[in-house]
Amino acid sequence: DGPGYETSIRDAVNEHIKYHSIHSKQNNNDEECKENCTCQENCDSGIIEMSIHIMGGFNDQEGSSIEITDNVLQTFAALSNEYNEYCISRRLPCMRMTLETCAVTSANDDGAGCPLGRGLGMEVATGNIFLAEIEDVDNMHGTVSSPTPPTAVVASCNGIGMVDVDSDVHLLNACANDSHISAQGPAATLRSIRLWASAFHSRGRKRESRLNVIYRPNRDNLCVEPFFFGPHSSAKGLLDCNDEELLHITSTSPEVEKSNFASRVRQSLTFMNGTMSSRVFTGDQPMQYQRVGLNGWVRIS
Repeated sequence: DGPGYETSIRDAVNEHIKYHSIHSKQNNNDEECKENCTCQENCDSGIIEMSIHIMGGFNDQEGSSIEITDNVLQTFAALSNEYNEYCISRRLPCMRMTLETCAVTSANDDGAGCPLGRGLGMEVATGNIFLAEIEDVDNMHGTVSSPTPPTAVVASCNGIGMVDVDSDVHLLNACANDSHISAQGPAATLRSIRLWASAFHSRGRKRESRLNVIYRPNRDNLCVEPFFFGPHSSAKGLLDCNDEELLHITSTSPEVEKSNFASRVRQSLTFMNGTMSSRVFTGDQPMQYQRVGLNGWVRIS
């Protein structure tokens, strides 16, 4: 991958500001405070806090991780200045961004040119973060044997779910065949083909890196908005490749990908080439899922 996701970062920050601005207005009925408090006076009710955790990249030979990191940090710095000036001039709640985690490039390298962590999880009750990965489904079914790590028990919608703790990495539940009980959430394969569809089915439009929001904090529904996809000759060409070829064609860092990378790409492309979006999104309507328990989802429309 590379830089160029400023719009996605801006969209994510906007979502945060929009949600907390509404709650700030609801919780702040003190007219005197609204008249007299500014960001400079550090009025708690007039400040939206944002904790930022960034992790990714490694010491790659091309230096692309450094380029991406610079771009992300510069984007956040610019956004912080922009929003503070905007909010002060309009007497809106101000934004205070705090970079709490920055495990990037060499700080996320194991010393052998490979990333230490590939994902972060958060305990929302405390704000504590931890390294996390979705469990490899192939490993779950015994395709690759490995020692059984210690486990921690967590509640799920189906009795008991397991969160494996492998060294310092928490392996979150995953289920085969797009089960609706998984840390990946529902319709994981469908959601994964959105990027492929944007590449193969741009319909002459300029490709744009935008954030697609599927879940908002004020409701328990996950929404997959309709997007166009269908069989494509380029996808068929990729599916005709063996796993090694597929890995090197589709990955920007093939030497450090997980062992299941090619199989996941193949699963996504096979799904896309096997149906049409009109059959999945009936009447061009979104697919909505409602949360049940911890990691359970049931489709409601």
